[in-house]
Amino acid sequence: MKSNNARGWKKVFGFTFTQYIKTKSFIVGTIVIGLIVMLLTAGINIIPKLAGAGDIITGSDSATEIDLRKAYISDSTGTLTADDISSLIKLNIPVTETEATDSQLIERLTDAEAGEILVTIAADEQDGAIVGYSVKTFYSPDTDGDSVSAVSDMVIALMKYRNMMNIGVSPEDFAATQYYYTASRIQAGSDEWSVFESMINYVVPMVFSLVLFIFIFAYGQAVAQAIATEKTSRVMELLLTSVRPLAVVIGKVLAMGLVSIMQFLMIGIVGGVTFAATAPFGIGGDIMKIMGDASLQTGQNADIANAITSSFGNISPLTFILILLIFILGFMFFALIAALVGASVSRMEDLAQAMQPYSLLGVLGFYLAYFPIIFNADSLDTGAASSNPIQIFSYYFPVSSPFSLPSALLLGNLSMPQIIVAILILAAFVVLVAVIVARVYEMIILHNGSRLKFGDIIKLAGKKK
Repeated sequence: MKSNNARGWKKVFGFTFTQYIKTKSFIVGTIVIGLIVMLLTAGINIIPKLAGAGDIITGSDSATEIDLRKAYISDSTGTLTADDISSLIKLNIPVTETEATDSQLIERLTDAEAGEILVTIAADEQDGAIVGYSVKTFYSPDTDGDSVSAVSDMVIALMKYRNMMNIGVSPEDFAATQYYYTASRIQAGSDEWSVFESMINYVVPMVFSLVLFIFIFAYGQAVAQAIATEKTSRVMELLLTSVRPLAVVIGKVLAMGLVSIMQFLMIGIVGGVTFAATAPFGIGGDIMKIMGDASLQTGQNADIANAITSSFGNISPLTFILILLIFILGFMFFALIAALVGASVSRMEDLAQAMQPYSLLGVLGFYLAYFPIIFNADSLDTGAASSNPIQIFSYYFPVSSPFSLPSALLLGNLSMPQIIVAILILAAFVVLVAVIVARVYEMIILHNGSRLKFGDIIKLAGKKK
């Protein structure tokens, strides 16, 4: 590519950049997307906290706060003792004594105010022997469901405890039997994931591929539309009197690339600032507490801390530099193809039809990056790290790698040599497309008449000038 062929690209770059950032579509679009990101970030952070997830993570009792006015306990088995009832009262359960029968209480609860419950305990017998117990909880209309479930669970736990005490088991021995058990199916040779690691490795790639697809594909379409608009309005003929044809595509692609990076960074900053501002009030703050305080990293909290450390522990400044490089290469790949599409039409009415192959190419890349992740959903159940051939293929195929590589890099799913190979393949295809553009752009930008198809452009690229 001779430098003379690109003469004037800086003028096109400066003009396109300044004009586009002044458009209402860019300004309004950035504001709207920024607001959406703010709301989503704040919602993802705060809503789980309001739902009690943060209390569960930090071990706070507020998630199981009992919101009841009266609680009647009817134990027809006589298993529960006065000490058991006292333990319920100490847990802020308003146990209320009454002489009414169960049927009378149930009838009373039908029209009672919210916050009243009746817990009945009955023995299930078979051949004269007790084989189990039935615990039923009746509640008045509009009573808090979490409180009803919490009291029911407490009564069942007390029944188990008291029955063990009645057969001579000491409290210490009973406590020693209260273990939990988990089961996982893990293929030999696979890494073992906790449920939190599985969720991170399931959700992050899906979100990344969608966001990158929207940015890269949308701005690629903007390049095609800008070139087609100028060509069909005869602005291109005037423009070509002062700059070379190749300078037009170089200037416009680079300008739109800078615009996309700016908008990408601005929205990223908005999301980061929103998260930092809402973290003290949301689940993000609870997770930060866990990561900063080793004493909180027990049980479920330890799984969360380990999942975050193992998934994002290898992030460095180089990680973000490589992600930005992948974004730029992916944009260049699709934008150069879009520029050819925009230059191939002589009428704006033909642009939509001409963009169909480009759209199919972009959607193919997105789905290759997106759908293999869904096939790995079994890792949420098995606890085994999993991948599939299509997902591996998407890392190296240049049509899909711009959408799949960043999350793989962020989560450490590929080694550095594998990342470098994938980036080099993507860069090689960008160079290949750039060479094709350099060979045919000057011919097709001045073409008038029927729309040039993709095959026609390839034939032009194969001809010697």
